[in-house]
Amino acid sequence: MLALDSLVTDLMFKAQAALDQKTLIDALGGPEVAREKKLLDPDMLDPRMEMELSPSMPFRRRGERRLLIIDDSQPLRTDPQEPRIEVDLRPAREQLIAMCEALPIRLGRLFALGAWGDAVLVARSARDLRAICLLAWALDPTVDVDGKRRASQLGKQEFEAKIMAYEKRLDELDDEEILTSLEAPVNFERRGELLIVDVLDADGTWDQRNSGLLEAQLGAIDRFSLLPGAPATRRRPAAPPTPVQAAPAPTPAPAPEPEPAGPPLAVAEIGGAVLLVFPAERFDLDVAAALGKRDWDAVLRRGDVTSGAIRDRIQRDGAGWVAPLEFLSEVFVDGKPLAKPAFEAGARPIASGGRALDVHFPRFGPVVLLEVPGKGRFVTSLREHADDVAALVGR
Repeated sequence: MLALDSLVTDLMFKAQAALDQKTLIDALGGPEVAREKKLLDPDMLDPRMEMELSPSMPFRRRGERRLLIIDDSQPLRTDPQEPRIEVDLRPAREQLIAMCEALPIRLGRLFALGAWGDAVLVARSARDLRAICLLAWALDPTVDVDGKRRASQLGKQEFEAKIMAYEKRLDELDDEEILTSLEAPVNFERRGELLIVDVLDADGTWDQRNSGLLEAQLGAIDRFSLLPGAPATRRRPAAPPTPVQAAPAPTPAPAPEPEPAGPPLAVAEIGGAVLLVFPAERFDLDVAAALGKRDWDAVLRRGDVTSGAIRDRIQRDGAGWVAPLEFLSEVFVDGKPLAKPAFEAGARPIASGGRALDVHFPRFGPVVLLEVPGKGRFVTSLREHADDVAALVGR
């Protein structure tokens, strides 16, 4: 029986690595130390057990062995809900590094059993550091191939396409770009050929909330290319500091620029999600691109009918949207602009009396095209709630 909140040393070996038992036991600290810990080979379990315990696919490739070393002599915390672990993990960090130096290990980790997030990562390539941090994106059924969170789960084909794009995403950033993204509270050390990343405080304690920052900085989902595998745009180097000069006389602050003309957005709620209802004057390709990037500051204006609470919810959870569509050719099916015969052949009836078709909207992604009797055509990102959206715009 495995005790939750035990400290786990996770070793993933290189493909076809020859594991010598004596070398492994010596790396663990000798026979006495090895007997005090539990050794678990996930490949001896049902694969579903590993997915629940600590998933490693698709990071781990065929022929790569894995060993979990579990120290359940004492839980790391009295309350597993407490985010801080007041245990000095520096000795465990050094032991992990020593094992990675002595053994043919591709990736080593320290984490708490039953909790997501790592305290220490050790690898021989920055690509592998990024790969393990993109595992959460790859396995999350509500996040699409572009890193955008959906209101509902991905379809089977979409999820499989995301898994197929996993390796391509790793080609988008080189080692330098991956490592230069690291900043406090994430610590980085290069020791020989090993790259060591951790979120331990100076006294060796671990605030698990910082593990999310480690995952975000190394995973760099915000730098995904439009086409999986295409090189990402390199960050501009920071400008050199300017010499200190006498402060100039203060100048009056410029008056704020007036917001562009156009009617305000309306807001509704469908299926537990906020829905932004765009008038035709407020929707174009630039707005679609901002919606795809979840750049809500570029979408919402001061005059829009949204309370502070709704704005906070949109910034936190995102929002769906619906907008009028003037021409069928503005959307695509199978890589081609949609024509009326294709719409007539492929559209499905919806409960409100109109028709719907799954299409692609440029600079955003998959949407549903709605034809609402007496109201015209619309596109919406809430694909799972197309009937409800059609009923809303048809009022």
